[in-house]
Amino acid sequence: MAKVTKDNGIKFFGEIDLNDTTGEIKSDMPAWYFDIHIMELEESMDRKKRMIDRGVVDPDQVPVLRNQIEGDRARLEAINKSRPDLSGRYKDMAWKAYESLQQQIKDTMPTRKESRDGLVNPHEELDRLKKKHIAINPEVAKACGVNVVRGHITGDEANKCYQILGKALGENTNIEKIRREGNSEATRSIHELTKLILSNQRVE
Repeated sequence: MAKVTKDNGIKFFGEIDLNDTTGEIKSDMPAWYFDIHIMELEESMDRKKRMIDRGVVDPDQVPVLRNQIEGDRARLEAINKSRPDLSGRYKDMAWKAYESLQQQIKDTMPTRKESRDGLVNPHEELDRLKKKHIAINPEVAKACGVNVVRGHITGDEANKCYQILGKALGENTNIEKIRREGNSEATRSIHELTKLILSNQRVE
């Protein structure tokens, strides 16, 4: 996976997301992305505090719980510290990448009608997800932990970048929400163009 360096202008992964030894990103998504995990961490801290305050735990377990609370607090602080603070040209850069990815993902995904009618070719779908055919700003891709080849990333990598950017910008992160319905000649033409593009790409 891509490494994160301290001089990156735009970053979505913080210190908490990096391997202590190699400095490489150790997870697919940044820790701040998952609201449910943050809520669970906060609830765990509150529950342990209440247990201590109410005296419902053995006295010899109180130091253990206090240590756990401090560990949870440190992790929560690290997560909050890792949240991206987009402003100026970096926010513009993120917006442009987000909008570009949304359009490219939408244009290359099979439509809902094709999926319903069983018209999705599994080999073409594998190519769409695994071949480097989606254009992206290399700086944004690197910040999302994705390696670019000749200015392009795979469909899977595009989905990941789209979700990270969407979360950072407070926008949609659900890939299914941008899937086209289908049925039109324009839709079929775009699909044929996508197949042509993919047929001229090699899997990286």
